[in-house]
Amino acid sequence: MLEILREAVFGSLINVIQIALIVIPLMVFIEIIKDLNWLRLLTAAMAPLTSWMKLKKEAGLPLVAGLVFGISYGAGIIIQAAREGTLDYRDIYMINLFLVICHSVFEDTILFAAIGAAWLPVLVFRLLLAVVVCLVVARFWPSYPEHLFREGQKAMKNVLE
Repeated sequence: MLEILREAVFGSLINVIQIALIVIPLMVFIEIIKDLNWLRLLTAAMAPLTSWMKLKKEAGLPLVAGLVFGISYGAGIIIQAAREGTLDYRDIYMINLFLVICHSVFEDTILFAAIGAAWLPVLVFRLLLAVVVCLVVARFWPSYPEHLFREGQKAMKNVLE
């Protein structure tokens, strides 16, 4: 029994150290990218994808931020853009849909590789699935997100009153 507990503790400790050795340098790298303002370049590279998804060009920055840095940072940029009025309901819905399926690609991919998973198929599948789902939604449900947001707003007003 003690042997199992010792193995679990040491195994978990080794995993935490491995993750820290990956995540800490990655966080430093992300801060460097932010300081060098490379997000704008990545946003320009995303222009074909955003146009296929029928999004405004301003949607590229939150999309790139969510892909590179994860959902929490991407959400902060989405909220800021929504408050500024640069994104409409449809843009926000499509960005969120994409990021729910595929976010934080660098960090997740490195973590998958660290635990021994076949990271390339996972990365490719996540990207392809996000693109295909968003293209289908953009093509076949052009007014669907706006309708959902309006109903959600009405429901929230009823709850808050």
